[in-house]
Amino acid sequence: MYEKKALEKKADEYEETGTYYFCHVRIRLQQILRQRYFSMAYLRKFKSWLFESIDGHVLGAFRIIFGLFMAYEAWVYLRIGLIEQGLLAPQILFKYDGLGWLHPFSAPVMYAILAVMGLSGLLIAAGVMFRWACWVFALSLAFIFLQEKSYYNNHIYLFILLGVMLSFTHADHFLSLRRKAGRFTALPRWQQFIFQAQFVIVYFYGGLTKLKLDWWIRKEPITSMVNSFPSSHWLAPFFKTDFSIGVLTYGGLLLDILAPLLLWYKPVRRWAMIPFAAFHLANSRIFDDIGIFPYVMLCSLILFFETKELPLLRRWASPTPGVSQSGAPQPKGASQQSKTTEAPRPSVPVTPVWMKNVLAGFFAFQLLFPFRGFFLPNKMDWTGIGKNFSWRMKVDTRSIEEMTFTVHNPVNGQVSPVNVGSFVNQMQILNMANDVRSVAAFARKLRDHVARQGMPGAVVKARIRVRYNGRPPQLLVNPDVDLASVTYSPFRKLDWVIPFQE
Repeated sequence: MYEKKALEKKADEYEETGTYYFCHVRIRLQQILRQRYFSMAYLRKFKSWLFESIDGHVLGAFRIIFGLFMAYEAWVYLRIGLIEQGLLAPQILFKYDGLGWLHPFSAPVMYAILAVMGLSGLLIAAGVMFRWACWVFALSLAFIFLQEKSYYNNHIYLFILLGVMLSFTHADHFLSLRRKAGRFTALPRWQQFIFQAQFVIVYFYGGLTKLKLDWWIRKEPITSMVNSFPSSHWLAPFFKTDFSIGVLTYGGLLLDILAPLLLWYKPVRRWAMIPFAAFHLANSRIFDDIGIFPYVMLCSLILFFETKELPLLRRWASPTPGVSQSGAPQPKGASQQSKTTEAPRPSVPVTPVWMKNVLAGFFAFQLLFPFRGFFLPNKMDWTGIGKNFSWRMKVDTRSIEEMTFTVHNPVNGQVSPVNVGSFVNQMQILNMANDVRSVAAFARKLRDHVARQGMPGAVVKARIRVRYNGRPPQLLVNPDVDLASVTYSPFRKLDWVIPFQE
């Protein structure tokens, strides 16, 4: 305040000498610099907070939970026949952009990869060969996951990210079978915070995708999903009401959007566990294609608490000299060992510069990449381009009213219908209704197939009508276009796709 008055007094002096405007600009620049210094001070405070020493038992507990869930996930893939029926039986696999070169191995090798994935999950839970186990798990799951985009699920993408993120931490130094020699007694706070940030991104971005008229006004796709819920289920009387649909629609939106406040603001965090638990348990009952995802999200909530707030962990965690269980450094003399000597410093891992840069780049990608679909020329919700890897969870529903492919002989004009089910499975058929790129890929597959049978240069057409979010059926692609010859670029408008009608 004193400096401001002094500057204003100096401005009056400059005004008398005819240099008022120069002084005004100078004062304004100094004010901007002070504001920037104020912001930089907060940034330095946040950076210092990230590298405070905290107790690592919460992260150790999450490591155990995550590892066991991932081992179970590998067993689920084996039980549902993902390798044989999902990857090896179909005559075509719909590839992600740029991954057309990636192909599955033979059945024995794929089962070996699946077994390695499950074993890696157990090693992560045990804290043995931890970093190797994290990377082997993430790479094996990614190899299976990236084979076929028809099986894309946000939670599988999240599991891969969590496996990679764990490899950057020292979560194996707590609640593990790792040998005690060389263990750290505390962790820098950022090792727990990066998981909090990742889960908040999942919640918040999932909420942003719901900010559209279908969700706000038409209560879609919740209405369609609830209507398809089996009436024989014991929860049907609770879900199949207008009130329940409203609660699921607007309650889910508010919970996602307010997740940063509810999970990071300490006074409300404990009470927020009630709606989060209800939200995830309801999802586990309504949706039959999300597997263990609701339970992983439910268990991940422990990451937002301190060790002292979790009674079960507090029993396991012996007080570490120099570090409180809340994460704040203990004051001098707090150690019970001696009141006259200073408490020894906790053993905390040093964070190398390259790791800071990698994590900064990782979160920059996580914050920006989900928005790419809004800058592409084709409508994301209708064409499916830019939809994956964006945390767009349960924001639309589709049902196929009609899907017919025909092969036209260029020599005699004969038209032959195609049995789509003999080439792909049901999940892949549904994917063609969600992603127009898969329609074109299937058409090219049909052209090549009939060419090997003696019909080169065949024309492939399709008539696909899709019901989107409860609307009347609409044509997805132009039924008069040879889909085997169309080209695709994410940066060019696709003229063979029928525009969406609101």
